[in-house]
Amino acid sequence: MLRIDPDDNVALYRIGHHSTSDDSTAYRSVDEVNYWDKQDHPIGRLRHYMVSQGWWDMEKEKAWMKQARNEVMQAFQRAEKKKKPPPSELFCDTYKEMPPHLQQQREQMRKHVAQYPDNYPLDNFEKDRD
Repeated sequence: MLRIDPDDNVALYRIGHHSTSDDSTAYRSVDEVNYWDKQDHPIGRLRHYMVSQGWWDMEKEKAWMKQARNEVMQAFQRAEKKKKPPPSELFCDTYKEMPPHLQQQREQMRKHVAQYPDNYPLDNFEKDRD
């Protein structure tokens, strides 16, 4: 049983899974998830509290949403201009020393991409570093 002080406006409750390998439905009912997501979401409670204190209103929210959307769109535009990392980087962020089976898979991928260049346009990718 989860207990949270209903007056605690900063209490957080994770609605979803802990990770991609976690299935929260094994220990949390659909009704509980729906309740927290739709009726008693911590962000909604905080918003309601801020409105009741006169710190927030629809005008501020609309301005904030417009500003946030502009910032996100600008970030997308900047990111889209940058080259993507080389595909071989997919193999490089898990182990300090790449194990032989991943070295083999990386080499197989490189050969496959080189064999079918029309199917794998790499103009928007950085070149391999090694």
